Amino acid sequence: MAYENSRRWLPGALLASALMGSGCSSPQSIEGVVRPKPGEPLLKSLPGPMPDFGSFDSYSDALLAACPLILSKPNATAGRVQDQDFPLRWRISREYCAWLYYTPDHKYEMSMLTDQSQSDDLDRKKSCVLPPIVDDQRYPQGSLKYVFALHNHPYEAQLSRHDIDAIVRKGKLHGFDFEARTAKNKKEQVQLAVIAFFSNSSDLKNPSCDGFFQYIPLAGQLRKWTRTQDTWLCQQTGTVRWLSSEDFRIENKTAPCQNSTEGAP
Repeated sequence: MAYENSRRWLPGALLASALMGSGCSSPQSIEGVVRPKPGEPLLKSLPGPMPDFGSFDSYSDALLAACPLILSKPNATAGRVQDQDFPLRWRISREYCAWLYYTPDHKYEMSMLTDQSQSDDLDRKKSCVLPPIVDDQRYPQGSLKYVFALHNHPYEAQLSRHDIDAIVRKGKLHGFDFEARTAKNKKEQVQLAVIAFFSNSSDLKNPSCDGFFQYIPLAGQLRKWTRTQDTWLCQQTGTVRWLSSEDFRIENKTAPCQNSTEGAP
C-alpha cells in the first residue's frame, strides 16, 4: 500500500474513534476471517475451504466470486483518494488475504480469510500477511495447488514491492505453474499470481468490484484489470525486471496485455 497517512490530519475525536475501530481495542470476530489470538505469533496456515464460497471449474469464475466477498468485509475499502473523508477511512482500513487453490477434484476453491498484519514503525502503511499453506483436511497434505494470493487494496493502488517479493517467495515454495484440467477435460497450464482487488465506490457498505492489480511472475508483467459494465479490460502497467534472486526493479510500461516472459525471475 503506497498511500502514507498522518495522524495530524485527523481531529482528536475522530482519531480516537478510528483507533478504537482499527485494532487498539480487542478486534471483533468477522465471519470467514481467522486471526491469531492476542499475543500469539502470526498464523502459519489458513483453513480451507471458505464456507459457502463454492467450488468452480475455472479460476476466472472463482476469482470474480472472490472479489465482492473480500471487498465486503469491514473497512476493506476506503473509497477514492480525493474524497474529503478519505484520510480517516484509510486510517481504519484493513487488508484481508486468502489463497485461491486447486484441489485433487479439479475444482478451484478459496481458503478462509485472515487480516493479520504488520505495520511499519510510523504506522503509515499496512499489509495483510498471507500464510504460506492452506490446510484443507479433505485432501492429503501437499496435494493442493496454489493459484492466486488474493488480497484487497483499500484504494486503487498499484501492487507494492512487498506484494511482488512475497509472491515470488511463495512461488519458490509451491512452484510457479501447474497443469490443471478444464471442465471439458482438457489440460491447461495455470500460473501463480498475486491479485489485489479494489473498489472506487462511495458506498462502503456495498462496494462494487471495480478491478484488480495482478502480477504473474512467469509473465514478468504488472497488469491492471478494470471493469466497465460487463466487460473486463486488461492493461500492462509495468515490467518487473529481476537483477538477482533477491533484488528487482519496476519499469513503468503502458501497453496492451500479452503473453510474455519479459522480466520473469
